[in-house]
Amino acid sequence: MYVLFNVILITYVLAVNFYGILMLKFQKNAREFCEEEHKLISDTKLLIIGFLGGALGIYVFMFIFKYKLKNFIFMVLLPVFITTNGYLIYLLYSNGFWISTI
Repeated sequence: MYVLFNVILITYVLAVNFYGILMLKFQKNAREFCEEEHKLISDTKLLIIGFLGGALGIYVFMFIFKYKLKNFIFMVLLPVFITTNGYLIYLLYSNGFWISTI
């Protein structure tokens, strides 16, 4: 049961990070080539993805893509989300996967 939960947790974190990176890249390309604001991905969606576990991928690729580096909200909230996500994963591992005992 522990192995299955580990696989699910790792797959979830990788998928959310990959999705966040794709959203960040799509938003950067859309801002460069499109003037229509209604077709853009909002910053709120990126923050929600970061809160759900994709903060590390978004934060690292912000520097790789050189995009949103002057946005104060992203530069403050994403490290907070990274710390929170890491702490929650630590709690899951330290408490012996309380979800798997159900």
